[in-house]
Amino acid sequence: MKYLIIIFLFASFSSVAISQETKDLATYPGKWIYTNNNSSGGWFDERYYKMNATELQKYNSTIEKLVNFLHQQPVAQNPLGVTLNVESRAAYNHYDHDLHPVKPNERVKVEINIPFCRLFLKDGKLGFDCTEVSYVNMITNDESKVFESAMTTSVIDDKQAMKQFHDIFTFPKKLMDLGDGIFLYDCYYNNFIIVSSRIKPLWLKITNKEYTNRMLAYYTATLKEGLIPQMVLDALKSEIDAIPPEMMMLPAYINGNPQRPLTGICTMEEDSTTALYAINPDYFDPKLPRTSVQLLTIRIEGHADDPEWGDINAHRVWEFIQGLKGSELRKLLDIE
Repeated sequence: MKYLIIIFLFASFSSVAISQETKDLATYPGKWIYTNNNSSGGWFDERYYKMNATELQKYNSTIEKLVNFLHQQPVAQNPLGVTLNVESRAAYNHYDHDLHPVKPNERVKVEINIPFCRLFLKDGKLGFDCTEVSYVNMITNDESKVFESAMTTSVIDDKQAMKQFHDIFTFPKKLMDLGDGIFLYDCYYNNFIIVSSRIKPLWLKITNKEYTNRMLAYYTATLKEGLIPQMVLDALKSEIDAIPPEMMMLPAYINGNPQRPLTGICTMEEDSTTALYAINPDYFDPKLPRTSVQLLTIRIEGHADDPEWGDINAHRVWEFIQGLKGSELRKLLDIE
């Protein structure tokens, strides 16, 4: 009798364990769920831009246009194994408003985030999980989203010096050609598609002089805040002073040249793959309304092109990106 009770308890436990097992549903049809956080009460960050009625109308029509474009993609029309939990909002950090209030002419930024939420079956019930999942993120008019910094920086009080040094980057690898001069770029943390003007370049090479000026400003600020000793700044100045004047006017390339261990400056002949870039300060047209879409960035997780990486949601993100066409993306801009 004792053995029968043990067998019964084991069978009961196994039954409960099986019933509570979570099972992925890779081929089960999901949904497109859309929330406009500007009207749902979730964010209302657009109020910080203080848009007039005309601007607000343009802002809302831009959100509608972008969301409809994303919804028309094949994976969004028929999501299998995932639910697309779409949210739109004004891209503004309201927690930072007191320190950095919106300027009167500041470009309005729209953000649309799409977590590809994994579908699962648990206890016979269908559910979806949006925690730390692969995503597609679209944002307008934000130049900070189109690169990953090549410089290592610490948070310091001198935000201008920190930003100028941080905003130096190397040209990313082209991962996929979407046509019409638009590419998916391969970076470490985020892969991204950049849709920008045909007329004005978004990225410009910087000279050795500009690079070292930004570097000196940053490290001078870190010295004042006690983050580095004086000897480090003195060594950096000595290395920069030894660079020939004619070389300072050339485009900056870095590869850890042993003769210049602190700046890493080299010649193009030594390494032509590591040119340094910065955002073109004249890229945005100030004559256009601040609600105009002059720049569009679509970001996904890095390594999403690897078919062996990630779960079903990562694979669906990759399928979504592969379905985009450069010619259609260009139509989303308000500039040539």
